[in-house]
Amino acid sequence: MGWGCGQPAWGFGPLFPVLMVICMVVMLAVAFRVFGGRDGRCGFGRYDEVDELRKEVGRLKGEIEALRKER
Repeated sequence: MGWGCGQPAWGFGPLFPVLMVICMVVMLAVAFRVFGGRDGRCGFGRYDEVDELRKEVGRLKGEIEALRKER
């Protein structure tokens, strides 16, 4: 019993495509982990920095208003 071009079905032939698919799935998972999401290394946690900067801007605006009222 053979597959394709007369190759036997009981060898390492069918194993290689399965291993390649597994490797591709693993590489895709690693790529999504590295490049995507909030915890991705390429994001450098910029969402947390944006939140902190917004809080600081709000605090500084409050200080400016307090200084204007003092005059």
